[in-house]
Amino acid sequence: MKRRCKLKDMEDLITRDEKFLFTTFSLLMILIIYINQIFLNSPIIGITASLTFLSSNTIFLGQAFFEKEKSLIRFIFGNLTFLLLLGTIGWITLIIYNLDINITSVALCVVAILCSAINKLRKNMVGN
Repeated sequence: MKRRCKLKDMEDLITRDEKFLFTTFSLLMILIIYINQIFLNSPIIGITASLTFLSSNTIFLGQAFFEKEKSLIRFIFGNLTFLLLLGTIGWITLIIYNLDINITSVALCVVAILCSAINKLRKNMVGN
């Protein structure tokens, strides 16, 4: 029996996302980040929610754009693509309106939805 990488198993689970479970989970992480910024100010909660948000969206983008690469390379390139997308959306938001806690959360939601949409579009294009 061939042993599979745990990153590959997690990646397969997240990229299938047929019922938008991980997209919803990503948006829930944004809500946790938002609540933490306003009320709790806990670094532990913020870091945990941010890393969970980052890793799930990184996997979406890595699978969408770099599906033929190995799992680790896909994760690294997906991370770089996610940071590029986040920086671009943040920059556009900053130009249009000053970033504060509310607008930052909206920018994170836009990025999460874009990551999910890119994953779904890519999967539909490859499937057809």
